[in-house]
Amino acid sequence: MTTVLINVALLALLLVVVARAAVAWRRPRARIAWLAALVGVVALFTQGTLVPFPVLDGLLGGTNVLKLVQNVLTMVALWLGIQAGTAPADARVHTVRWRFPLLLGGVFAVVFFVAMPTRGPSSFLFIETAVLTSTGAWVYGVTHMAGIALVGALLFRSARASLPGPRLFFRLGAIAIVLGCLSEIVDLTLARFVVPSAVASALFDPLFYLGVVVFVVGVFAASRASRAIRLRGESLLARLRHVAQERGVTRSPQFVSGTATGTPVDARTDTHLHALRVAVEDDAIASASPLTDAQRRLLDDVDTHLTRRTTGARS
Repeated sequence: MTTVLINVALLALLLVVVARAAVAWRRPRARIAWLAALVGVVALFTQGTLVPFPVLDGLLGGTNVLKLVQNVLTMVALWLGIQAGTAPADARVHTVRWRFPLLLGGVFAVVFFVAMPTRGPSSFLFIETAVLTSTGAWVYGVTHMAGIALVGALLFRSARASLPGPRLFFRLGAIAIVLGCLSEIVDLTLARFVVPSAVASALFDPLFYLGVVVFVVGVFAASRASRAIRLRGESLLARLRHVAQERGVTRSPQFVSGTATGTPVDARTDTHLHALRVAVEDDAIASASPLTDAQRRLLDDVDTHLTRRTTGARS
């Protein structure tokens, strides 16, 4: 069951990487979400469901250091997911706030090597096995799960910046991820200090990996919603240009040249819409030529589009 869940989550993230590659190439900000998916793919690949864990860990010395790599990559992928939803429109991968994940990754590494100086041969269940006899393994397991749960909680909070439809998927995914981490902390604690619990052990995989899948569904939903908004803006702009031509309204050269090339497409469309909408209404007032009912409805539609709630979309 664990292998199936991991592979489903891996496939979901791989679909994001492939499907969003072209968009990431064209739009620098979209590279943040794309990189989050790519890092997530690498993190899940190191779980060893496709290539045996001992083989992959052997490349790093065969002392289970791959577990540390997995945990850091998972945390970074989730952190990038947060940044994809909250960073400014002009954000780039290199402008993302990297201090927090670097600090948390450093904490993971220090605790890993200090608490477990001797780690034994490569094993997919390294932590779960070691915690039965090692308090150090428990300390590391709880530390990294608490860290990822914290990032998951921040992921939940960041969903408020998303569009209403995708927001539900982002929040459900984040909740499942956090609950999965908390269940693992309970499992490790019971295994170390009380008695192992089969129920607690069975909770992490479905909660965490299905949480990842739900979050990915949110990414696709956000992408679709963002595309719909962009197409609606372009349609309104085309109709408004037609009205402007009918009324002899022209946009000023200063407006056209004032649009920065680095501005996102939807933001540029909104800027054009606003300027042209103002120009059409100003012309109607100045020429004492009232707008028709259809033209007034179009301006109302433009106003509705321009006053929509803007968000940090993960697309």
